[in-house]
Amino acid sequence: MTVAIIRNPAAGGRRGRLCWPAVGAALKSVFPAAEIHETAAAGDAARLAGEACARGATLVVAVGGDGTIGEVAGGILSSARPQTAFSLIPAGTGSDFSRNFAWPAEPMAMAEAIAAAVLRRIDTGRLLRLAPDGSTSIRPFVNIASFGVSGEVVRAMNEGAHRAILPGPVRFQLASIREILRYRPRSVRVSVDGVEVHRGPITAIAVANGRFFGGGMQVAPGADLADGMFEIVVLGGASRLRVMTILASLNGARHLDHPLVSVYRGSTVEVESLAGDGNHALLDCDGEMFGPVPARFELLPASLTVKLPAPVGSAVA
Repeated sequence: MTVAIIRNPAAGGRRGRLCWPAVGAALKSVFPAAEIHETAAAGDAARLAGEACARGATLVVAVGGDGTIGEVAGGILSSARPQTAFSLIPAGTGSDFSRNFAWPAEPMAMAEAIAAAVLRRIDTGRLLRLAPDGSTSIRPFVNIASFGVSGEVVRAMNEGAHRAILPGPVRFQLASIREILRYRPRSVRVSVDGVEVHRGPITAIAVANGRFFGGGMQVAPGADLADGMFEIVVLGGASRLRVMTILASLNGARHLDHPLVSVYRGSTVEVESLAGDGNHALLDCDGEMFGPVPARFELLPASLTVKLPAPVGSAVA
């Protein structure tokens, strides 16, 4: 195979930097002719993936977190050769998309698992956001896009003054607690496949292709990467204490029976803001900020070819 490796050197902070020599050596051992490219700014991963596809790469491997993974996958899908195979080495703070697959622990075993994996097709998502000037911004995603308090947490993580000081998991926990305590439920109207399913205040809504977000929270345990459907999880507006309780239950997928939680399935989701004060719910897409609603989420069935270990808990055709 002609292999291109795209690495985000900032992914995972200090731990990511310390792990890279072993990861890089393992990848070069298994794929000795692989090209290695590093990102320096937002958008680089998508551009580098597109350029690799144009040069004839048959496999593009992302080394980074969910944002890098989403960018590389998006770069492949928007290239002249969208059938190019995609893989990854999890190296981010949360690495939630990678949790959908059965990864071995050691770098060499990870690289060998990629080499041994059979090619599969999985679904991806596309998020479209209408800007106040009438223009439309589009971003692909492979895992989860959401809005509400989750968007506020992602904003705080990306803009935090202590990004380079505290470990990623610690920063995430602190940002989550702080933003939950600050958050006022935003009012939205949500439709799934043209049918209104929610009108009123929300804490968060996840439009899920994969099952995990927020550093391992299993928000959508029924999501399947290859079933042609999103799982849409709605957490209605609630007091801060109830929100903390519900979010704590996400780790064991114990939230689905809560009266404030509703789950829907569909291939298109539309959301508009009902906030009269202009304080609209914030979107995040594969762990990256994407501005406020309104927005439309579209599922693209079997759109991405992957070379990844066997899935965990759900079928990937």
